[in-house]
Amino acid sequence: MELQERSWTWEQIENFFYMTNREKANIVWECRISELTKSIILQKLLDIYGEGIKATTKDVTVMYLAGWFGYLCGGMHFLSSDGWEVTGESIKLQLYKNKRGTMLISFVVHSEDLDEKWDRKWVEGFYEENMKPVFTQMQSMSINNNLLHMWYQATHSLYWISDRMKHSCLSQRYVSQYEKNLEMFKEVTPYSCMGVMTRKHPYAKKLIFIDNPWNLSDPMPLKPSCCLANQTEGGHLCYTCPRMKKSERLKKYNKVLAEHSTTS
Repeated sequence: MELQERSWTWEQIENFFYMTNREKANIVWECRISELTKSIILQKLLDIYGEGIKATTKDVTVMYLAGWFGYLCGGMHFLSSDGWEVTGESIKLQLYKNKRGTMLISFVVHSEDLDEKWDRKWVEGFYEENMKPVFTQMQSMSINNNLLHMWYQATHSLYWISDRMKHSCLSQRYVSQYEKNLEMFKEVTPYSCMGVMTRKHPYAKKLIFIDNPWNLSDPMPLKPSCCLANQTEGGHLCYTCPRMKKSERLKKYNKVLAEHSTTS
């Protein structure tokens, strides 16, 4: 199968996973995913990205990065489900600033680095060789972060990947095979490749849905763990934060509805 034969586009891939085949402009820093297993490289990422998001603690930087890596993992499952393999050596993490000056992350994969491979076991190896050491080191570099809660940030990212897919024009075949690949990973793959020893798979965390004041017909999930956005300069608890009191969320809900009614 030639890559040109696929009916998904790199624009879709970037929308779903922040993964692209093009280098970004305004790059602040970059490295190979495989290089992040080295503590000195990972520490550099935490320092630069933490400064970029105005983190007041290393804990919040770690939680934000865990969410970003969830999108990368989703991309690996998607490529695997379509018969492609890519290694950590072939993926570049690029920190860059958009036009507003916001620091973002892009995962760069060039088409020539994709190899046809229908054996899905390579994804387990990707977690074992790349994500496991990255997550365990990030946890040790932080102060109060729990490894399972870090993986819950990735779980939350996977939800939004599926949501974006369902609201896109991506062929249902690709959506179905991606979801099947992810389910197989949750059911068959040992959790040890993620560095956790829990009763349930981190990705099997049941999500709780709440009313969405921005779209009343589309409930949204509470985050499975707090991303610690309130530990950035001028930050606050997210509307979907599990730590937010119901009374605070109701107040926020009503405020958003009122703002919408005055602008519509």
